[in-house]
Amino acid sequence: MAMSVASLSGPSRGLPGKWLVRVGILLALLLILPVLAITIAFRLPAALLEGPVLSLSHGQVRLALPSGQVRSGKAELWVRDPANREWQPWMPIEWALNFAWHQNGPVAKLTTNLGSIAIAGSDLSASDVKAGLPPSLLLLAVDHPMAKAPWRGDISLTSRRFACERRGLHLDLASCEGTATVRWRGTGSAILPLPEYGDYLVEILARRADGGVLRADVSTASGVVSINGFVETRQGKGRYRLVVGSAQPLVIGLNSIVGELVTQRGESGEYILDGRW
Repeated sequence: MAMSVASLSGPSRGLPGKWLVRVGILLALLLILPVLAITIAFRLPAALLEGPVLSLSHGQVRLALPSGQVRSGKAELWVRDPANREWQPWMPIEWALNFAWHQNGPVAKLTTNLGSIAIAGSDLSASDVKAGLPPSLLLLAVDHPMAKAPWRGDISLTSRRFACERRGLHLDLASCEGTATVRWRGTGSAILPLPEYGDYLVEILARRADGGVLRADVSTASGVVSINGFVETRQGKGRYRLVVGSAQPLVIGLNSIVGELVTQRGESGEYILDGRW
């Protein structure tokens, strides 16, 4: 009887070991498969990025003439002309996508000729950004009829570092930290009487303290129309105050364009936009 018990218990003692080996193999496969999938995806042709770029830009930016792979390639960025809705060349772009493991987890870094973007968990940061922007793309998120007009000019965006937390594909602006500068040279529009009105500077400051503050200070570098003031959001509430003036009677019809938000100060052709939300 003792021999029969021993013969049964001998093989049974090996079962936990075999089970642990199989679990270890499954865990290894679970770790290897995502890496393998990412490696395969990186080797796919860069043309597969055309759809995501068009979708993320709400149909305003197109990745044209792509070459290379998803991990490393080059292409041309095209934007829609706001007047006739036709595609027009914007600028060339080259990129390299890499992954690394840090103490807090994986980090994806996209390096381009326009700057770098790093994603670590829910944090997204941009560094050494230097890019030119078409006016239609800069005003894409502005919900006002004037933003949809065919604006002209050369816009440059620079930033040493700007970081925000992500909520899916959206950024939590209250969590942003950093600075950026926007310069708009030769500002003009087909709906305005003059071809050019001036060169303007927007200094953007974001800080997470005090519940999240995002402020843009606007100033005039040169031009026949001056625009000075600020726009600020703090803890979900916003305030703006912009003073638009000119030595010439060029802003007389501003109230008919902007609406009831503008008030005239004196007879000098100076208008004030002041409000909250």
